[in-house]
Amino acid sequence: MKNLFASSTHGAQLFLLLSAIASIAGMLTFGITTNAVLLTTLGYFCYGCLGVVVTFHRGLTHESYQTHPRITEIFALLGCLGGTGSPLAWVAIHINHHLKSDKPGDPHSPRHKGFKIFALDYENQISKSTKWRMRSIITNPYYQFLHRYYFLIFLSWSLILYIIGGVWLVVYLHLLPATITALMSNIVNYVGHKPNLVGGFRTYNLTDDSTNNWIWAIPSWGESWHNNHHRYPRHYSLGRKWWQLDISAWVIKMIKI
Repeated sequence: MKNLFASSTHGAQLFLLLSAIASIAGMLTFGITTNAVLLTTLGYFCYGCLGVVVTFHRGLTHESYQTHPRITEIFALLGCLGGTGSPLAWVAIHINHHLKSDKPGDPHSPRHKGFKIFALDYENQISKSTKWRMRSIITNPYYQFLHRYYFLIFLSWSLILYIIGGVWLVVYLHLLPATITALMSNIVNYVGHKPNLVGGFRTYNLTDDSTNNWIWAIPSWGESWHNNHHRYPRHYSLGRKWWQLDISAWVIKMIKI
């Protein structure tokens, strides 16, 4: 029997839906104050930038830099709190995205999937090729633990915040930042493969639809330089010009060894 707390497609979608509803209810109840905005930004930076972008994407998936293993483990835990899946689920899906970019097997190509809620279809993404590419983490007990108890970790963090500061803290330091993190992941997956959208342009003529989009560069922590990324997937910085701001690359410069 599958572990109740393991990362799964339907469970993740339900969590994101509940997080979004709770976030909206929280904002209507408590209002949007300066402190609320600052806490939400801090949470989004921790979960979205440090967790998902710096660690899940550029670290664990593409191995574009090396840092101390404890930093990676801490940041990977933050990524789990962002609502887009465990490290194993995230890496497996993204590996297949690059292997089949904008082809029928791409797990989130807007050409074939449209704009959908981020799905953690982990079991259907694992193949021999994928296992080989993520062999450094798929056998690691720590990342297996994060995958197996993904939902329990998510809930436990909300419980800790509730004990410290009540519902207000849960909403503005976890649920709302997690909702934004998941939403931005979807936005990047969509605008990053839609050349004709406002702000979109292609620097490299690749076989997929990968596209840079300057509008979303700062809110996505640099992820919207997507055409650059598909051309140089193992480079830790997605910005190729001086004006292509990549906040995640600045973070990586500080932690890489």
